[in-house]
Amino acid sequence: MTPACAIQMLERQLATHGQNVTLKLAGGDVEARAFVRGMKPDELTGDLKQNDRKVTLSPSGRTKEIAALDTVVIAGRDCMVEFDPDVVLLNDQPVRINLVVRG
Repeated sequence: MTPACAIQMLERQLATHGQNVTLKLAGGDVEARAFVRGMKPDELTGDLKQNDRKVTLSPSGRTKEIAALDTVVIAGRDCMVEFDPDVVLLNDQPVRINLVVRG
């Protein structure tokens, strides 16, 4: 599988099953589609809390960096990015961005 194919597959799923979110970043607001889900009980380790959520985004068109303490607006609610993003690479190219948000 190529990185372009992986991104295309993710974006199809986001378009069909994702939801609209707003990323409030240092360089301005960005609208995006994302998968948002709660944490599973076995994922609650370290600093993670039960009300934290995972947000998955496509890297396409992402020119502004996402960092800890940025905000993601989910269904009208401001959620703070808790950690720097987990960027999934395929053949050294970003194919997915995973965030943990709280709020």
